[in-house]
Amino acid sequence: MISLICVRGNYTYGLCETRITTDEYGYTTTYGIMIAGENKSASIHDISNSFGFVYRLFELIVEEELYPEHLRDVVEDYLSGSFPKIIPFSMAYNDPVIA
Repeated sequence: MISLICVRGNYTYGLCETRITTDEYGYTTTYGIMIAGENKSASIHDISNSFGFVYRLFELIVEEELYPEHLRDVVEDYLSGSFPKIIPFSMAYNDPVIA
């Protein structure tokens, strides 16, 4: 089920909610992201069980208008903690923007 949809540029971005049952946690909800547009699409449905964690990633992806073919790499970077590469350099390091 898609919980949140945003259209930006030529792409539609969705924050997905999936209910699953696991041996370790039993019945739980996981959150993921989908991107579709221009005859391309990508989705990852089980990024985390934390809505806030996935929502922050979703905001970054929409802001940057990420292409579907880059979704997997960006999610991997985000999960490993090396995600500043997808946000502007000045924002990542709290430096003032020099005009």
